[in-house]
Amino acid sequence: MNDDMQTYEERTSGGLSSLAVAALPLLRKIMHKKGMVSADIVTMWEQIVGEDMAQYTFPEKLEFSRGERSQGTLWLKVPGGAFALELRHREKFVIDKVNTFFGYNAVANLRIVQDAEFVKKIMSRSNQPQPQKKLVSKEEEIYIKEVTGDIANAELKEKLQMLGEAVFNQNRE
Repeated sequence: MNDDMQTYEERTSGGLSSLAVAALPLLRKIMHKKGMVSADIVTMWEQIVGEDMAQYTFPEKLEFSRGERSQGTLWLKVPGGAFALELRHREKFVIDKVNTFFGYNAVANLRIVQDAEFVKKIMSRSNQPQPQKKLVSKEEEIYIKEVTGDIANAELKEKLQMLGEAVFNQNRE
């Protein structure tokens, strides 16, 4: 059984699975043919480079010399000149992050492609309502306040309460 099928079977529940899980093996094949080493670089882009940079960049393709799978060129789409300049300043950071993700020196260079249509996509994304965070129940809120009640440092207390809420929310998922 190949890795894609095993991953697919592990993610099914009662014989049902999401479309994304079923389509991932096909997506990987298509993206590999188009120059992407892995569909995961697209799906994990925010985790690779961070939320701020992922908002204005998009990994378009990864090119290698014929027969090679290292020291490639990563093509990144950006909305315009200011973003391209910022990306140029962070080039080493991005290359290091991508290579860490792959576990070897997959990328040696970046090619920055400015795309005016990308601006429209970013603007439409930012205009969409953000999903509301799950709120803790009243009982959970009281419990968190009781546990953090003796902490004198107000900033630390607030951060620990936020952490407690996040833990309760995470356990619901």
